Amino acid sequence: MITIQQSLYRMRRLAVFAIGLWSLIGCLYGCSTYRSLTQSTDKMIRDFKAPDTDLIKWIGVIPLDNQVITAKQDMGASIDKRYPEVLAAACPELHMVQRGDPGFPDMLQHLPKKITGITDTPALIKIGKELGLSAIVCSRFYPIAINLQDRGYFWFRKKREIAWVSASTEIYDVETGAKSLDETYTREFRLSDEQAEAIRKGDISSVPEIEKAVSEILQNLADAVCNTVIRQPWKGYITGISEDSITISAGSNSGLKTGRVLQVFGQGQTIQGAERQTFQLPGKNIGSIRITDVTADQSKAVAVSGEKFQIGDVVKTK
Repeated sequence: MITIQQSLYRMRRLAVFAIGLWSLIGCLYGCSTYRSLTQSTDKMIRDFKAPDTDLIKWIGVIPLDNQVITAKQDMGASIDKRYPEVLAAACPELHMVQRGDPGFPDMLQHLPKKITGITDTPALIKIGKELGLSAIVCSRFYPIAINLQDRGYFWFRKKREIAWVSASTEIYDVETGAKSLDETYTREFRLSDEQAEAIRKGDISSVPEIEKAVSEILQNLADAVCNTVIRQPWKGYITGISEDSITISAGSNSGLKTGRVLQVFGQGQTIQGAERQTFQLPGKNIGSIRITDVTADQSKAVAVSGEKFQIGDVVKTK
């Protein structure tokens, strides 16, 4: 008879074997194939976990803060061009409001800041609710850096010139103003003397490893944005209230149709973070509304239950 301990031991061995096999696949078939398998798995997880799959989430994309400067400006221009393209390709389920779109609002040209330099989250929440966004994405590419580091073993150690390629991205939840993602992506590699000199002169495009690092970071960044937002529930917001109707900042472009019932959540308590940032806690369910009329970007609704709805209240499917 197999004991419980024997069963657990076999399960552990099977798990170790599965992890080892997955790693072996990555080694045998190369990084690109391994990355493709990983991305496919991520998409399966997103599809399985994603709530409200019949509704479309909109995110605001603040223009990339691109600090990569080169003599010919070719690499910097390439990053600027590829950033929105890679974001859109990584997650076609999301619709994006970004620079270049007709009517792109000036208010999203930069992340709003207070005089102290911290993010003005109340302003960010207000912008996002007016536009009917689920989240706002802000990314930065840092200057290509060269550092001297000790590399090698024992008496073979010596100073080597190492290139650093780095970027970061933040995702702000529109309901609360809190960050749902704050991640930095870095690649580093050794340089020859010729490559180091070329980078110092701004001739970054002559170093193929940098192009590879930029491509990998852009893809990692885009996948992280997609994975984070797609798993969150769909949200809309009340932007107007009259005696006979309620206006929300989402319409047919978000998949809404007449007759749909949505739950209304009030605005929670405002709190202050450790660095004096301001956040808004999620509110309680205070009632429900039914959609009566839909245009592309807005919908009209009437109350089904509850009362004392306010501009800024959040609507969700449940």
